[in-house]
Amino acid sequence: MIQLVRIDGRLIHGMVAVTWCGSYNPQILVVANTAAANDEFHKMTLKLAKPGGVESVYVWDLDKTVDRLNSTKYANKKIFVSVATVEDAYYLAKRCPAIKHINVGPEVDGEDGRQTEGKVKVSDNVYLNEEKYNLLKELNDSGIEVFAQVTPAMPKVDFSGITKAFEK
Repeated sequence: MIQLVRIDGRLIHGMVAVTWCGSYNPQILVVANTAAANDEFHKMTLKLAKPGGVESVYVWDLDKTVDRLNSTKYANKKIFVSVATVEDAYYLAKRCPAIKHINVGPEVDGEDGRQTEGKVKVSDNVYLNEEKYNLLKELNDSGIEVFAQVTPAMPKVDFSGITKAFEK
């Protein structure tokens, strides 16, 4: 069972490992990121960040993630998926019918780090441009819950709140 797909440019870090995994208690943490999956050192460092209580951390490219999430092998496991970008979440959601919830956290814009210029603030530390908003809108309109929330303890901004930010 896919509990949540979280968009976070840092993939696994303290907030994901401690607060999000602590809140959801997944058995499996999947990092769906093609660049990380193809870089043995990056893959190793991500696996070293395995939170307590999580049985396994997998670092897969997007296509392998789709294949694995759609297989019956992990159907009875609680799975938390971390992706770096809205586009990656969109790619997975369009191909994995079991994805029902997408949490939008802070993205990182390539090697430039977190960029806010030309974007709309939709929540604390969460900024989107119109193209990314439109991808998320399509997913929300298809019945997937899309929301912005930096940590489980912070206020949750549902998609209507995200839309309001774009209407200003």
